[in-house]
Amino acid sequence: MRNDLGPAAADIYRAAIEASPVATIVADADGMIAVANREAERLFESDSGFLIGRPIEALLPETARDLHPTQRMRYATEPAPRPMGALRDLQARRLGDGAVFPVEVGLNPVKTPRGLFVVCTIVDLTERKRVEERLAQQATALTAANERLVELATTDSLTSLWNRRAFLDQLDIQLEQAVRGAHPMSVLILDVDHFKPYNDQYGHLAGDEILRSAARLLRDRARRSDFVARIGGEEFGVILHEANRDGALKLAEQLRVAVEASQWPRRKITVSVGAATVAFPAPVPRPASPGRTRVLSAADRALYYSKEQGRNRVTHIDDLGPVM
Repeated sequence: MRNDLGPAAADIYRAAIEASPVATIVADADGMIAVANREAERLFESDSGFLIGRPIEALLPETARDLHPTQRMRYATEPAPRPMGALRDLQARRLGDGAVFPVEVGLNPVKTPRGLFVVCTIVDLTERKRVEERLAQQATALTAANERLVELATTDSLTSLWNRRAFLDQLDIQLEQAVRGAHPMSVLILDVDHFKPYNDQYGHLAGDEILRSAARLLRDRARRSDFVARIGGEEFGVILHEANRDGALKLAEQLRVAVEASQWPRRKITVSVGAATVAFPAPVPRPASPGRTRVLSAADRALYYSKEQGRNRVTHIDDLGPVM
């Protein structure tokens, strides 16, 4: 309290501290508690008669007690108001059960004829921390749920490959990158040969197993940088990052042979493959990439040529004349 206050004003200050809805403690320069209001008694589970005359360190957890006298003396050399929130991750200790809990502390120095006193206002953050943790947990759960929704929206439920939507989005991205970087990229479309007769003869469950097995083969034999998706009933698509015509034909043939050479439960399964490649001679600052429809149409045309020529073969669109 200011040193020019008379007894009546001092009584008013004491009454105001006592009536404060916030836990308030007044300590002298040596850290001894001189005043503690009702809220402080409630917060620390002790009465003022027990608190007054005790060192402020009695209200700190053991981990903070050794350092606090040095911090207190440093503060006394340059006392200045410190509003709540200036110091984070502070903790206090209840005298009743010894429980440690998070707090915010505000400090206000008061010079009196008896020397320096510090008014400490203390707010228990236990409930706020609990709410913050609950909100953080809910945010984490929401993020996980959103990621799961994205996964469900972009994954084929039968084969666990990417689905057509994801394939088309990725194709747009890869085309833009190919134009900007002036590097080639290729697309394969693979179709399981004679799948409908197989499905009709052996049933949908058997047909589903063929698709799952074919998907595993494609995923395992493709490169790490390739994007493998199921884009239709018995159709699969593969986006080949930085693959030119020769690279596309090489991988397509490897995939075709892998399917043909696998052990199938009822009869041999084969695939027909169509390939298309786009390449750019130099980087384009503001690219106008070929639309994905053109690329897919080219690969699709090559696929149907493979099927017309007897199936179980690979065709590159370049072998049919320029269409890109």
